[in-house]
Amino acid sequence: MSLLDDTAIFVAVVQQGGFSRAAKHLGLSNGLISRRIAQMEAQLGVTLLKRTTRQLQMTPEGELFWQHAQRIQQELDSALCLIQSLAEKPRGSIRISAPPYFGRHYLMPILNKFMTNFNDINIDLILTDQYTDPVKEKIDLLIRGAGYYDATLKDSSMKTRLLIRQKINLYASPEYLVKHGEPQVPEDLLNHSIIGFMNETRYSEHESWSYRYKNKKGSITINPAFNSNDMDSRAAACMAGRGIGKFTEMVYLKAQSSQPIRPVLEAYNWGEFNIYVVYVQQHALPKRTRLLIDFISAHTQTIFQM
Repeated sequence: MSLLDDTAIFVAVVQQGGFSRAAKHLGLSNGLISRRIAQMEAQLGVTLLKRTTRQLQMTPEGELFWQHAQRIQQELDSALCLIQSLAEKPRGSIRISAPPYFGRHYLMPILNKFMTNFNDINIDLILTDQYTDPVKEKIDLLIRGAGYYDATLKDSSMKTRLLIRQKINLYASPEYLVKHGEPQVPEDLLNHSIIGFMNETRYSEHESWSYRYKNKKGSITINPAFNSNDMDSRAAACMAGRGIGKFTEMVYLKAQSSQPIRPVLEAYNWGEFNIYVVYVQQHALPKRTRLLIDFISAHTQTIFQM
């Protein structure tokens, strides 16, 4: 036993008014109680209790130690009650990092429902497409996508859970297709305006789109007329008739509520995009974190009918 354990025994002896009563209260033997108090007195170098056949009295040193020991025991009991209440009713903070488009249009409505149901849990949401080290940045949940040919995360210290499996398609607005015609084969894209992707670290005048058709691989290199690193901007350009863009089904689903777009070259497989929730592997994942993972998973499966 530690000094903290011996302190708890000392408090019980004083509160119960004797060694025998304290032993019964703690479920320990009378002899063990006596030995632990004696060993603690030897460790501290003072006498805490005066023992007689009829009564138990504290020495001045015992009185001083009792004042502090009682407070320590009360704080320990409060801490245990707090931990037990956390296990029963989740509370605390969860720090999440997610892609901007998914975060704004799909994750945020889910988080609003979650916070309404569990108002003792605070959420810190960081929207970014950039690489984030969950350990260094103290991220509890990292939501990221993995492409069609790279659908696994290899870091053994991380756990992953699939949230969404999405097809990638090419899309254009009905107005654009009326004005410019609909492509019939990938090579026709060379004669169309293309909405492309760029970011802060990679810029090129050309972009290559890979596809599969009848179990054969192919690719087409195009020169986008409009580039952006922001999914909302690319989707807005597509809905406004600026050209043909490559998006996941979640963009298509969102667009239908404002300015509809329609898929083109549907016979071709343009890939798949999976979104995962990633978290650091722990012996015991906090209940609040596990609860949020299940909540997000259930709602995304309903939205995207996985």
